[in-house]
Amino acid sequence: MALESWGRRSLALGAVVVAGLGYARYRRRRGSAASDSRYITERHASAFLVRRSVDGDRLESVREAVSELCADPDDPGPLLGLEGATTASLILDAGDDPELLWYVEVPRSATADWKDPESRVEAAFPLEHDALAAAEALVDRELLVHAVNPHRPRTATGADDGPLVVSGAGLDDGVDVDLVQLHLKPGLAERLADRFAGLSRRVTAGELELGPVERWSGAMLEAENMYTESIVLERRPDGYVLCGYMETEAMGGVYDAYYDTWNPVARLSELVFGRVLEEPAQILEYPLGTGLEVLAHAVDPNRPRLPGEC
Repeated sequence: MALESWGRRSLALGAVVVAGLGYARYRRRRGSAASDSRYITERHASAFLVRRSVDGDRLESVREAVSELCADPDDPGPLLGLEGATTASLILDAGDDPELLWYVEVPRSATADWKDPESRVEAAFPLEHDALAAAEALVDRELLVHAVNPHRPRTATGADDGPLVVSGAGLDDGVDVDLVQLHLKPGLAERLADRFAGLSRRVTAGELELGPVERWSGAMLEAENMYTESIVLERRPDGYVLCGYMETEAMGGVYDAYYDTWNPVARLSELVFGRVLEEPAQILEYPLGTGLEVLAHAVDPNRPRLPGEC
C-alpha cells in the first residue's frame, strides 16, 4: 500500500480516536521539526492506565481511603506514585464489576531506563486496600495518543496558587477530569485500530511525519482549553476499547469549540464515529454520562508544558 493511501486511512481512524476526544493530536515527527514543536506528544511523554477490581460492598470505604491518601493539598506525591510522574487521577467505576482506575503521566526521560514500564507502573498503584484486587492480566494496553497544552496549569484547580491535589468536595473547585471508554465495532474497526497503533509507534519513533494535521490538531487543543489528553487502546477478550482521558478547563467548553469549528480534524471525526464505535453518542453528546466518578486528581508543581521540559 502506498504511504499516501496508508496515511489517509490511518488519518481517518486517528480522527476517530483523537478528534472525538478532544480531538486528534497527530503531530509532525521529523528530526528538527519534532524538536521544534510546541506540543508535548506521545513522543515526549507516556501515559498509563492501571485497573484494580473493587469489592462492590465496600465502595464507600475505598472513597474514604482515597480522601485520606490525598489529605495534604500541597503533597501530590502519594497520588503521583512514581518518581518523575507529573499528572495522576484516581477514577472509580461503580458499575456491575466495580474498578478503581489510576491514570498517570510520566515523561519519557523518566521511563527511558525502565526495563518494563508497564510492570513498574502496575506495581506503583498508589492505594493499598483490602477491598482492592489486581485485575487479571487479560488486557493488552497500548498508548495511541498523548497531547499537552503548552498553557496547562501547574495546580489541580487551574488557579496559580491553587492546591496540587484535590479529592472529595475539593473536586468541585478543580479542573474538569473525565475518562471515556468507547467500544469499537468488531472486525474492520479493530483491524484499523491495530494499524493506527502501528502508525503511532512509528510516529513516536520519529519515522513518520503527518504534515498539516499538526497545525489543525494544535489549534483544536488550544481552542478547547484541553490541558492533557491521552488515548489508550485496550485489547480485551471481548473486544477493543478506546479509553480516553481528558483534563480540561471545562468539559462544556470542549464541546462548544468542537462544534463551532470547521477544523478538518473535528469535522472528519464526526463523520467517521458512527462507522467504528458501537455507541458514538457516548462521545459526541454532552454531558458525557460516563458513569465514572473522579475521586482525586494531582499534578506536579513543575509538570512540563513544552517538549524541552520533558
